[in-house]
Amino acid sequence: MAKKFGAPWYNQWYASTAESYEKLIWSYALAGGRMNFHVLYPGNPPWTERGKQLLRSPVIRADCRIRLLNFISAAPVDCPVAVIFGHSCAMNWAGPAYDDVGMELTDAFWRAGYYADLIPSSELRDQALRVDADGNIWFGQQRYAAVVLYHPEFENATTAEFFQKAAKGKTILYRVGDWTQNFDAKAFDGNAALPSRMKVARDINGCAEAVLAELRHAGIEPQTCATMTFPKWGGMGRTSAALPSSGICRLVDGTVILASGQNDVRGDPIQKTIKVAPRHGSGQDGHDVAFDAVGVAAVRLDKDGKLEALAAGGLKSFVVGETKIELPQRADVALWKDPKGVWQGVLQDYAGHVPKDLAALCKNWIRLQVPEPLKE
Repeated sequence: MAKKFGAPWYNQWYASTAESYEKLIWSYALAGGRMNFHVLYPGNPPWTERGKQLLRSPVIRADCRIRLLNFISAAPVDCPVAVIFGHSCAMNWAGPAYDDVGMELTDAFWRAGYYADLIPSSELRDQALRVDADGNIWFGQQRYAAVVLYHPEFENATTAEFFQKAAKGKTILYRVGDWTQNFDAKAFDGNAALPSRMKVARDINGCAEAVLAELRHAGIEPQTCATMTFPKWGGMGRTSAALPSSGICRLVDGTVILASGQNDVRGDPIQKTIKVAPRHGSGQDGHDVAFDAVGVAAVRLDKDGKLEALAAGGLKSFVVGETKIELPQRADVALWKDPKGVWQGVLQDYAGHVPKDLAALCKNWIRLQVPEPLKE
């Protein structure tokens, strides 16, 4: 849904302890997501002493640093793979793959650092999934390097037509599961209706290994591997692969995010130099970007490799090309260009005049306060 609407995703859930929020908030940020906070559950009435744990937790400080990302980008995380599952097949309790939407397959990709979107085939009907003139498959702003059609039994012929168009491009195409009947359960040779260029994998592991090998051969770099597992909620549903609380990710608009809260929920020190490619697929090599920050450090470069957006918690220094920022004391900072190309900025948790290096870049500043933790 985040891809369809071009925004970060939000997880609305209820936890019984503040520690549950602390454990996951940085993992969410790395996956292009945000956390909604609810009163600790169960609790009656809501704001009992136990419920106030959340307002005393350092997770609120973490959230304030993560919210800096909202100023510089509304893009979701970059996923080079899509698994399009047969919606009718997954919902047919009498069918061959009831309730199997392909999460085991997407988990295999995430654990290898090649993030995958899970999309119902019904999105083809609404044309949210589309093929461009060059045969590339898109969902919202996301263009896919590889697409797996998962259990297409009971699909309509329009699904085959979609992939025939995609076969004209360079997208890696795979299928898992046979297609022998249409939506009306009438005999239909869907396997033959699909493009001959679409390769067939007989099981999930074989599909994951084959697609990953092709992605690596194409020079597509992995991101941070999913090393955690989300448990079932209340014993219901499925487990799923999850990112750790420290790592690096890319958004579809070219923003690169370093995030770390593994040792300190308020944010760990980030003192790194990374390679960041310019925006808009210019084909240039990556540029060195150096951060000294805390918790989160994000950057996006324009087509010429110059700074287009920056967000950093506890920023002390930043360097890319001729742009250098050195602050007298750490501050949470966000910098971006508005639609007219004018720099806008946010200073959070910083008293006094705007530091000279920031003032030289931007004249328009918003000041944000960090909430004080609730006292005992």
